[in-house]
Amino acid sequence: MDGDRFTALWQRNLSSVSSADSAAVFSLLSKNYQDPVRYYHDAQHINDCLEWLDRYRDQVEDPDAVELAIWFHDACYSPDPAGHEQRGIDLLRRLAAAKMEPQRLDKVCAIIGLTDHQQPTHDLEQALMLDIDLSSFCRPWRHYLRDTARCRAEQKKLKSIEYCACQLGFLRQLAGREQIYYHPQFRAAHEADARRNIARLIALFEARAARLLNSPHHS
Repeated sequence: MDGDRFTALWQRNLSSVSSADSAAVFSLLSKNYQDPVRYYHDAQHINDCLEWLDRYRDQVEDPDAVELAIWFHDACYSPDPAGHEQRGIDLLRRLAAAKMEPQRLDKVCAIIGLTDHQQPTHDLEQALMLDIDLSSFCRPWRHYLRDTARCRAEQKKLKSIEYCACQLGFLRQLAGREQIYYHPQFRAAHEADARRNIARLIALFEARAARLLNSPHHS
């Protein structure tokens, strides 16, 4: 992760923030994203998200809001990820308290909150963030499989049959949506690739689940 890039972003969007303060926030985020329990939601994920943002930043009016959301949306991820989006919001609010204009802080927090992917959006900044967060689905197949394996490594406590069920539920929900991606330009460029990958992975998980259910000692 690029400390200079984060420092510039942080100082653009907050008032009365020193370089030392910005460096301290970056150090905290960097430590979180380098936690050894992370295999997918790590520093590389943030780097990948920022690369996607750079490709599409001219398609939104407020790319800084998206970038702030990128840095914080998985900042508090853990092997028990339930509620980590809210924990990321709470961290941002604590670190930016009284230094970021309240309406702007609310805007960024709203973007982070939507990365639980439970609600659609027509707002372009929110849409781009959601699409970037699901950008793995449209990557070349071998990269997508690698990302899937890394996500599995973060869920070691789940038995294989449980993990298959969770993934199938999420993938089928995505496949059943009218659109996977919400930002018009992102959707036009990547929706078809994502749908092909998702259909292919659903078939693999279905086959895996069938084998596990037919095994006398599935795990």
